[in-house]
Amino acid sequence: MMPQKMRESLRQHRHSVDGQTDLKLYYHPHSYYSQKVVMALLEKGIPFTTSFVNILNGKQFTTEFLEINPRGEVPVLVDEDTRYIPDSAQIIDYLEDNFSNGYTRLRPDEPDLRARCDVLSQQLNELKVECLAFGSAVHSIRDLNINPRPPYSIERERAKVREVVEHRKRILRSEAKKFPFAAESLQQKLKEVEQDLPLIKNREQYESLILQFEKVLDECEAELASHEDQNWWLASPSISIADIHLSILLHRLWLLGFEKRMWERTRPSVEKYFSRIRKVESFRKAISLSEGFGPLLEYLKNPYTWAALGTAAGLLGGYYLVTKGKFGEGSGFNLSGLFGSECSGCFVHGSGQPSVTIAAIPAPPLSIPKFPDQGSC
Repeated sequence: MMPQKMRESLRQHRHSVDGQTDLKLYYHPHSYYSQKVVMALLEKGIPFTTSFVNILNGKQFTTEFLEINPRGEVPVLVDEDTRYIPDSAQIIDYLEDNFSNGYTRLRPDEPDLRARCDVLSQQLNELKVECLAFGSAVHSIRDLNINPRPPYSIERERAKVREVVEHRKRILRSEAKKFPFAAESLQQKLKEVEQDLPLIKNREQYESLILQFEKVLDECEAELASHEDQNWWLASPSISIADIHLSILLHRLWLLGFEKRMWERTRPSVEKYFSRIRKVESFRKAISLSEGFGPLLEYLKNPYTWAALGTAAGLLGGYYLVTKGKFGEGSGFNLSGLFGSECSGCFVHGSGQPSVTIAAIPAPPLSIPKFPDQGSC
């Protein structure tokens, strides 16, 4: 059952345009879904602060966070300490509906373009990215004909992800018992995990999942190819919500190694689009720790940390999977544990050229005994 804060009405209201808002984003910088929201906030030019949720150490399964989102997922947007909005698509819609006066619009004004933007956004948002990520570790690289970036290419780490897949249901049941007030939401999440398991583990069903991605990318290819003006983005002359969904998706597919199958030599307009969007500042900031996270850069000097965070966190991230024995203390830095770091800082953006300040960020430990999986929405 949702806590009182989650049941607050999400009624539309006006916000000042003096560069100040009361928006706080609970997120992890490498959560696939958090990246979408960060890109939307930056593209719209809305000032906001962030709270780093340590999903690596299970902070999404604490009383404090479950009162904000009983599903234990990031991102969650808090507006004026009264409105709590979970789910990346719902957050982006909320931003577009409530921050229009003085902020960049992410939906085209022209009705036909707006309708097309909404259709493409829905198709992209409904793709099961977390299932694709898990399945890429369950099935062999050679069989899938993919070229994953480290650590997805390292068999030791891929084996740990397979262990995570096997333990997800047990851990969710445990957390539901531990937190009765969030049990209904966690049990619903458990049902979704059970429904998705065949997509991940069964090779034929996993192939059908890949084809779903290709079908949506075919739609995007046709849309991009239809524009006579090469300066257009996916559904309009300027970056729209559809571009946020597509750009973050393409980046994740590239990290997983699906680019050869998904667009190289098969969808030239998508390939050109990906090269172009990678130069956009809001996209680069949304996917990268290299800009605006100064104190974390020391941590990222470790090449395995850098590669693993860039690939894994938030794609699989979220349920706090803690196992004993061989996955207990001293298990070391590994793919299955790369989904957060304790951070009591402030990631502040304003309109125009966003500036970023970080305060009091402790360096994350290199020995990580926790095993989360999907913690993004």
